[in-house]
Order: sequence, then structure tokens, then C-alpha cells
Amino acid sequence: MTTYAPGQDSAAATTGTGTVACTGQAVRSAGKRAYLHHVDLIRATTFSLVIFVHCLTQTTNEFTSLPVNTTSLLLHFTRNTFFALTGFVLMYQNYEKADFRTTEFWRKRISLVIFPYIIWSAIYWFVQKVWAEGRITDVVSNPMHSLGEFAGLIGWGLSGFQMYFLFVMLQVYLLFPLVLFLVRATARHHGLLLAAALAVQVAITAAITYWQPPAPISDYWWHHYATFVPYQFFILYGAVAAVHRDAIARWPEGKGWWLFGALLVTGTIAAGTYLTGVWFRGQPVHDNDSAFYPYLLPFLVVAIACLYAAAAHWATHWRDFTPRFARVVSYASNRSFSVFLAHVLVLYVILKPQAGGQAWILDTFGQPWGTIVAYVGTIGGSLLLVEILRRLPGSSYLTGRPRMPLPGRSA
Repeated sequence: MTTYAPGQDSAAATTGTGTVACTGQAVRSAGKRAYLHHVDLIRATTFSLVIFVHCLTQTTNEFTSLPVNTTSLLLHFTRNTFFALTGFVLMYQNYEKADFRTTEFWRKRISLVIFPYIIWSAIYWFVQKVWAEGRITDVVSNPMHSLGEFAGLIGWGLSGFQMYFLFVMLQVYLLFPLVLFLVRATARHHGLLLAAALAVQVAITAAITYWQPPAPISDYWWHHYATFVPYQFFILYGAVAAVHRDAIARWPEGKGWWLFGALLVTGTIAAGTYLTGVWFRGQPVHDNDSAFYPYLLPFLVVAIACLYAAAAHWATHWRDFTPRFARVVSYASNRSFSVFLAHVLVLYVILKPQAGGQAWILDTFGQPWGTIVAYVGTIGGSLLLVEILRRLPGSSYLTGRPRMPLPGRSA
């Protein structure tokens, strides 16, 4: 899962004329490229929250815990933020690029995602499906069946529970030339474009939530989360925002409390509707499709806008006064994609030792400290693993980022 092409600057772009649009101190110019520091903060924040959700659901009983599912419901905005940020970065880099070529775009983008996707899918399949279940002998004795099993998992991003995101990202990269054409063709009507995409999004989420597909397609229907379809609005949301980023940078000024109020109202509506359904209408505590509830849409849109406004405000007004924090943000953003690939493996290793019939870390620390320790350990362990992998030959295939020099050696 990535919100930018691994191996490239997160928000660097060269326009067709060789110039770039800049917004205050939030942009650092570097020759023909401009760097948007607030994109780094958005990425680092979102990845941190995603890892927290994964730690929370893996260290608690998410099928029966109302607080856990309410928290997860609201934090679903992170996955949509990724897609909005992807649309933003891709459009920022390519909207004014007169020499944009589809085949060149595909070659650069897809090659830097598909190899980590295949390699890490194989790792998760072997560790969680083969080694953990004691099936190594079966795999050796019947390799063709094992390859068929792996192909079925990789075909829908199912090897690790986070790998579907990379599967969707590959689809986004394939479709981006069409998105670019659409945004360029509707240059004077972007409001109508977003309105149409939002109407489609409401229809999609309503179908996911309320429609029962017939038996012939039901086995395929539940894979909807691993396709670009439920995220199409957010991709366009970010893409259009990139085109109008200067106006958007000015708009939040003086509206902080209004945005915060909108966040509280829409969040209350989303959580309240969910809780009312569980308490009074017999809806399940846990629903795999909760990320696609129609009544969650307003909160998702507002939450993404609030995070963008807060990050832009920091980059414009506070970044120069918080140099240490800025370095942490840059470091985290640079390693975010690699950490996303590895963190589920690290969390699995942390929770594997058993004691008292449950994970040792939970039996030892109890709750909520077990979840907190697991989260800190997952972040630290993932960063350590990534630092090692980034220095190995073939780093780009393992981490989606270029190889870093060994300590004591220059790049």
C-alpha cells in the first residue's frame, strides 16, 4: 500500500513548462521539482493510525467489542486518505506535464509496486498459511497445488490482510491515465465532476451495505474492497484538490473551528448511527463492510479535509520552528511504504508466543497495556527491519525504495 511511487519523492513534480506552483513555506524548491512537506505529515500520520488499528483489532476481540469497532469505524478514514493522497500526488506530478506518456508512467509506477507485492505476498503466505499450519511437507510434496493456492490469494490481495491495498494501487496506476484525461477534460467543471463521483459513491456504498447479490456472483462480490470501485470518489477528490491546491491552501485560513465542528458533527452522526443499529436494530457488532457504510461518507470527506488543513498549516506556519519534529516526519514518510509492507509480519511475531491460552504479551501486560506495548513494538520492530532491508541488494524489490548505503559508507 502506497500513496506515492516508491523510490520517488512523495510530492515532487516537474511541470510541462519546467516550472512548479508553490504554496508558501510549505514548498521547498529543488531545481525543477517542488516538495510539499505537508504531504509527508499526512502520510506519516495516516500510516501510524493504520498500524494502530491493526494492532488494536489483533489484540482484542473485534467481533464482540463495541468500543473497538466504534474506534475502527471512525479510523476507516485512513484507507480513504491513502487513496485521496494517491490521487493528489499523481495529479500534482502529471497534470501539467505536456510529455506525459501512459506506457512510461506504467513502466515506472507499476514496476516499483508489483515486485514488493509479489514478494511480500509470498512471505505472508508461507509464514501464516504454510509454516504456522505445519504444511511445509505438503507444499514440497504437491508444489502445483500450492502454487495454485498462492495464485488464488495473490489474485485478490489476500496473502496478508493489508496486501489488498497494493492490489488496489496497481489498479489505480493502470487507470490513472484515464483519470488524468478526465480531470483535464473537465477543467472548468471540477465541481460537477466531484458531485457526479459522490453520487456514484453513495450508490456504491448503498449497494455494498444493503444489496444481497445473487448466488452466481456472491463469491466475487465480497472482493469489492480489493477493487478500485469503492474508492473512486476519493481518488478524484485528491486529484481535483491537487489541481486547485493554491486555492485550497488559502481556504482553511480562519476556519479551523468550523472544520473541527464539522468533524465532531459528522463523527457523531457516523458513530451514533452505528451504535443505534447495534443497540436497537439488531445489527452485528462487527461488520466487514463497515468501512463502506453510506452514513460514514460525510465523516470521511471532512476528516480528510481536516487532516490536510492541519498538515498544511503546520508546514506553512510551524515547520521552521519545529526542526526535530520535521526530521521525524520526513524519516517516517520516507519509510512509510516499507513499514506498511513489513508491520503485519512483525505484529505476527510479537503475538505468536503463547501464555495462558493467549498471546504472551497480552497475558503479561493485560489491557489496554498489551495493545499499547504491541503497537510500540510493531512500530519499532518494523522500522528496525526496514533499516536492514533498505541496505540489502535488491532493496527496491523488497521495500519499494532505493537501497541505502551501509553505515560508514557514502551513498
